[in-house]
Amino acid sequence: MKKSKKELKKLMESARYKLEVLEPTNLQKGKFRPSFVLMDGYLDLFDTIEALINVCILATQGDPYSPPHVKQPGEDIRKTLELVTQLMPFEEGEFLDEVNQLLSKVP
Repeated sequence: MKKSKKELKKLMESARYKLEVLEPTNLQKGKFRPSFVLMDGYLDLFDTIEALINVCILATQGDPYSPPHVKQPGEDIRKTLELVTQLMPFEEGEFLDEVNQLLSKVP
């Protein structure tokens, strides 16, 4: 029993430092938002959203030519991949590995 309390304390401490990608939102109970997506402002947010849409358009086209309204396909792809990289929750992965190890020790 004492070992279980020690393991639980270690797990809770680890969670405090590792589970930081999502934070609770005040707008809706039980909902979270990413805490790590940083934007330079509204225009940067809108440019990123447009890049995501444009990359999806390009992916569905099936040909190497971009539609006329997609002015910078390379830039749109770069922005999309940068955002996807930011969305990867590596800290949570480390935490879940620790949880798995701790749980395997509990009888």
